[in-house]
Amino acid sequence: MIDILNEMLARLRSENDLQFAAISADGMLVAGDSEDGIDAEGICATAGDGYLVMTALGVELGRGDSQMMTVEYASGTVLIAPLEYGAVLVMLTNGTANLGRLRLASRRFQAQYLESAATTAA
Repeated sequence: MIDILNEMLARLRSENDLQFAAISADGMLVAGDSEDGIDAEGICATAGDGYLVMTALGVELGRGDSQMMTVEYASGTVLIAPLEYGAVLVMLTNGTANLGRLRLASRRFQAQYLESAATTAA
């Protein structure tokens, strides 16, 4: 299953010009693909905290389940989206990014993730 996830993440990263794409569970790196020099484990650990904040804020606001957190910096953007089974998708971009395109890519990845998990479980 990890090999399949790594392939899916490599495709997601290359098709969307990402520096980093990973699946994290409880802040631990499950699978990922990144450019050289990226601290994948550190990013996943911190993204896990971001996911907790995103979830807590959703509960506090009473707005329903969280869909995606986007944090924009001067030199890139981090996107965190919940997946099934307690995992999150973490994406890191260079510079400017088409956030609408990344939202769609995230949704497609979520569907592929579910399909892969169901196929593996069967």
